[in-house]
Amino acid sequence: MKAKRIVKVGECLNLSAKFKLVYHIGIDEQDNIILRVYENEGGGYFSSEWVQLQTILDKLDSAKKPLTSFSLHGIFEGKSANTPGFVFAVIYAEGLVERDIENPRVYVSCDPKPVIESMEALIKSGVDIKVAPLEKSKPTPSKPVKNNPPSKASK
Repeated sequence: MKAKRIVKVGECLNLSAKFKLVYHIGIDEQDNIILRVYENEGGGYFSSEWVQLQTILDKLDSAKKPLTSFSLHGIFEGKSANTPGFVFAVIYAEGLVERDIENPRVYVSCDPKPVIESMEALIKSGVDIKVAPLEKSKPTPSKPVKNNPPSKASK
């Protein structure tokens, strides 16, 4: 799937609130709303593939409740286990899910109508954000590598 036009570039934290993600919202050739994760400052592999918002909403509707990032497994072509969690962080940031009041480790769906209306307003405005093409690169380590002093055996 390819974006015809990017209408929003956003930033949010991953679900553990340790690293920043950059994401894009756009429209495809059939004017479906699509989104993808574009950058992960914390390192780790992820798929930058576009996915239709409606596919995400359908998956949330049919998923076992309460919702977690595992609710999105199976809708991505890429093989990275990080992708569902990163996309879940995006839909949390956009207001499509919120933390469960009784158990903040899980989520509940929110009414998607206000979010979709704001996305449709961006689309209707004609906004067309240009971004640099994605580079194929290795992930950066999420924790600094410690330099251990040489052992006595190596002296």
